[in-house]
Amino acid sequence: MVYDWGLDDSVHYFMTLEAESYIEHGTPAASNTSITVYPTYDALPQPIQQVFGNQAWEEEELYFQSQNDQFFYLMPYYNSNAGQLLFVLHTNYELSNNEMVGLSVGEIASLLALTIAVLTIGVIRNLGWSLIKPINALHEWNRQNSATKQTFTSADPIPDFHFNELNEAAKQIRHSMIEINQRNDKEKQFLRVLSHELRTPLAITKASLELIHKTKPQLDPKLANKLNKIERANTNMCATSEVLLWLWSDDLTQFNTQQVDLNEIIKQEIESNQYLAANKSVNVSLFEHEAFIEANPVLVQLLVRNLVRNALQYSADGNINIDFQPDSGLTLINPIASQDSSINEPDDYGYGIGLYLVTTLCEKMNWKCVIQQDTEQFQVYIKKLR
Repeated sequence: MVYDWGLDDSVHYFMTLEAESYIEHGTPAASNTSITVYPTYDALPQPIQQVFGNQAWEEEELYFQSQNDQFFYLMPYYNSNAGQLLFVLHTNYELSNNEMVGLSVGEIASLLALTIAVLTIGVIRNLGWSLIKPINALHEWNRQNSATKQTFTSADPIPDFHFNELNEAAKQIRHSMIEINQRNDKEKQFLRVLSHELRTPLAITKASLELIHKTKPQLDPKLANKLNKIERANTNMCATSEVLLWLWSDDLTQFNTQQVDLNEIIKQEIESNQYLAANKSVNVSLFEHEAFIEANPVLVQLLVRNLVRNALQYSADGNINIDFQPDSGLTLINPIASQDSSINEPDDYGYGIGLYLVTTLCEKMNWKCVIQQDTEQFQVYIKKLR
């Protein structure tokens, strides 16, 4: 108990005074009959020696023992005159009178810790709630604006969130949403203009080329060859423009699905783009079984077109394998051309744009595209193609 703690400290003090008095005068102070000084441990009464036993004594350490209704304090103290330890004994016969009701140090510490913990939890809870509530209000305000796709203007009022930092964050959110809306409007307007400005001249060019194509038998072979290149360039431009315009369109209603014959689409694209492998010894191995999938036919055609064009244009001599299985999906494997291959011409842009369009199309259709490459083969897997 705290009382005992204070008592021990007081007893230690008075026993030290008795030891110093004994060393100085050779006799203990006569005023304190409960404290006795013994020059050696063997000089202690036999019952006291039995109570404490013989042990390694620490100088000025207070040792305590009790027996029946008595308790004893024993303190070793170095006697500089004799060059050895003397022993100071304090005997108290009123143990029962000293037992006072109180709390131990551990109990007091526990109560203090509990009180501090309760107060801390209360403060943190109040402080946390005062912070969380405005943050939740900001989150809810932002969520409602995003859900309703509200169009902001700089004049629209902003709720007060009680903290300057949160109010500033709300202003930044509004500013960002205004910028996003403005950019979306510009992109939509740009796509509408681009759609018209690209498709119209491409359609006119394509129609004109079809008319010129009718006179192809009458043309000089060199002019006929140039006409073929122009026709292929027009076809490529039409295909690329169509893909880009479809990919950046927000009108998802045009992506309705239906049963599509994947085998037939691949055959058509191989035939249309066979000229890309005209100067190479390339053989295309295509699966023979029917492969009907549920998908948007235009997107599937655009996807297959880019896959086939990449494979034919950048393949080395060898075999291009195209396979489809319901469980694994569409697989396209072509040999890789060496660095000194003739296909690596100045106008060769690599696999980048075609495969970028393929991966973007797969994202649009929620398909998984896996592209792998080693030293000999380039592989594209379109999984979950159903």
